[in-house]
Amino acid sequence: MFTHNRKAQAAGAAVLLAIIAGLLVMFILFIPPADRAELLGEGGSTTGTSSGSTSGSTLGTSAVPEKTLLISNPGKLDYIAQKEIEHPLPITSVFTKTEPKLIGEKPTAYAKNGAFTEETSDLTFFVPDLKNTNNLLLHFNIKAVEGRILVSLNDELIYEKDGKVGNLEPIVLPKALIKQSNKLSIGVSSPGAVFWKTNELSMESVKILADVTNIEAQTAKNIFLISNAEKQNMKSVVLRFQPHCNFDTVGKLQVTINAKEIYHGIPDCDLPMVPIEFGPDVLNVGENQVVLSTEKGTYELSNFFIRSELLDIEYPTYYFEISEEQYTAVTKGNRRIRLSMDFVDVTATKRGNIIYNGHLRNFDTKEVSYAIDVSDDIVRGNNALKISPKMMLEIRELKVELLK
Repeated sequence: MFTHNRKAQAAGAAVLLAIIAGLLVMFILFIPPADRAELLGEGGSTTGTSSGSTSGSTLGTSAVPEKTLLISNPGKLDYIAQKEIEHPLPITSVFTKTEPKLIGEKPTAYAKNGAFTEETSDLTFFVPDLKNTNNLLLHFNIKAVEGRILVSLNDELIYEKDGKVGNLEPIVLPKALIKQSNKLSIGVSSPGAVFWKTNELSMESVKILADVTNIEAQTAKNIFLISNAEKQNMKSVVLRFQPHCNFDTVGKLQVTINAKEIYHGIPDCDLPMVPIEFGPDVLNVGENQVVLSTEKGTYELSNFFIRSELLDIEYPTYYFEISEEQYTAVTKGNRRIRLSMDFVDVTATKRGNIIYNGHLRNFDTKEVSYAIDVSDDIVRGNNALKISPKMMLEIRELKVELLK
């Protein structure tokens, strides 16, 4: 019986100890991080990464700023991981297409000329795109003719010859006389002294054909974007593409970027182009436009891209003085040096390096503020500090303080 009671008491004591230990663990987990670190005798890290604000290993919660050694507002610090940035552009085709087109016709035409009567057959036709309409030809079939055939274009005689029944060679309509609205007159010559006679001309299938070039696909446009960080740190920039074309049938290819000509010529078809370098001043922050155009023929451009080479980004160095008296106080442990940063973003991750007098410390935090103890890295006189981001950062305030 006595043995049984002792076992029961021991079991009860073990349960009580477990409950007390659990309560202690929960107390430690739920108190503020700074109080927990002080209770457990842990110091904040001065190297490596952190997910929150750090006070330094010996700053303590009672450290009071005695003097501000440095205060600055760095603002936005850009970050670019690459040494080159490539802006790929889609496969692009530009072409012109020239085809014969009927621009005027008349099923039949009849003209006569005599001593007391004259009649012509008129045909009005329109040429809306004068620049891209060429080789205008008049076609017709003669059913009957007496006298010479007369053809006038916009009241200018362009043809006067004897005719014969059948198809004649097409008559060229001079480009210099062509307007957007045109009048073609077909007539026949006078019988002259044989005044009692009337010359007549009868035609069918009167047509005006021309070579019309379709330029709707003559030009193509592409857009690419340049960030402010890329623009500000751009060392050089090149354009490159591979043209697929028929050298014998194409005209010159023109490439412009933001309305500035980068290339104008006939490239080696189906061979990769040597990169075409141009000045970074051609490019804009934000949207940039590449325009391709050709005079004639078909081009297809593949492996088409803009590539920029970047300089190393130089971040500012901040300097401040530590006097002999301050240096002695810190090295003896009577004073500490705290470096702190206040960020703009309250939730995003902030990553980077702090380079203080040549000593590298990295940080990785989501907190709005970050602080470390840099007492071990100070030097007498001039001290140097640089923030090197590993992502884009916005630092509202950078401060170095002497604590007592």
